[in-house]
Amino acid sequence: MNNTARWTLLFLLATAILSWTLQTTDAYAISGREIYEKVHEVRSKALDRKTEAVMVLFDKGGGKRTRILTEYSKKADPEAYKVLVVFESPPDLKNVGFLIHAHTFSDRDLWAYFPEYKRIRRIPNSSQDDSFFGSDFSYDDFGGPPNLDDYKFSIIKEDIVDANPCYVVEVTPKIRRKYTRYLAWVAKDLWIHLKIDYYQDNDIYRTGAFTDIRIIDGIPTPFRLDMENKKTNHRTELTIESIKYHTHFSDDLFSQRSLERAGK
Repeated sequence: MNNTARWTLLFLLATAILSWTLQTTDAYAISGREIYEKVHEVRSKALDRKTEAVMVLFDKGGGKRTRILTEYSKKADPEAYKVLVVFESPPDLKNVGFLIHAHTFSDRDLWAYFPEYKRIRRIPNSSQDDSFFGSDFSYDDFGGPPNLDDYKFSIIKEDIVDANPCYVVEVTPKIRRKYTRYLAWVAKDLWIHLKIDYYQDNDIYRTGAFTDIRIIDGIPTPFRLDMENKKTNHRTELTIESIKYHTHFSDDLFSQRSLERAGK
C-alpha cells in the first residue's frame, strides 16, 4: 500500500469514528444526571400521600403470604420528608410499623416498632438495602428520592417497555451499598421507573417491574410493583388499592409515639 492510499484509509477511518461519536452524542439530548433530576422531581411531588396496599410474598416452593399495609408520607421543603408504614394484617404483623425521618435526601433516621416486644428498634443506614420485613423490597424502597450527588449516571441505550419509550440508565453508587450498580428503564415524559435490575458485580441479584401506570393528580403512579430476588427465587407483589396525594398530614403522625400506636 503506497502512502497516498494509506493516508486516504486513515482519513476515512477517522471520519467514520468522528461521525459515530457525533451521532452517539446527538442521540441523547439529555444526560443521565438530567434524567434523574426529572425522576427526582416526580418522586418529590409524590411524597405527600396516603397509600393502602396489599403485599403478597411468594416463596420458591409456591407458597404465599398476604399482608395489608398503609403508608403515610409528608414532604417538608427543601429536602426533608417523613414516612410511616403500618401493617394491618396478618395477625403476627398487625401494628408493626416503620418510620423514616429524612433531614435531607442523604441524612435519614429509620426505626421499626414490634408490638410483641413493645420496643422501637433503630435501623442503621447501613441496613437500608436489607429486606423490608421479609419481603423482596428493601427499607430504602419505602423512602423518598435519594441524594443525586451520591451516584454516577450514564445512559446505556434506549428501549421500549410495555409500549413506553425508555432511557436505560446505569446508576452507580459512590457510597457503599448492597448493590454495585443498577440499570433502570426510565419512561420518557413520565420520568418514572418501569423496570430495574440491581447488580452485585456482574450478577443480577434483584429485579423489579412497575406496571399499571395511572396518572393521579398529575402524578404518574404504578399501581403494581413486583420485586424478585434472583438468588433466592423469592418474589413479592405490591398492589396499590388506593392512593391519595396532597394529604398534608400533621407532624404528630410521624412521631415515635404514633409509631407505637400504629398511626392512631
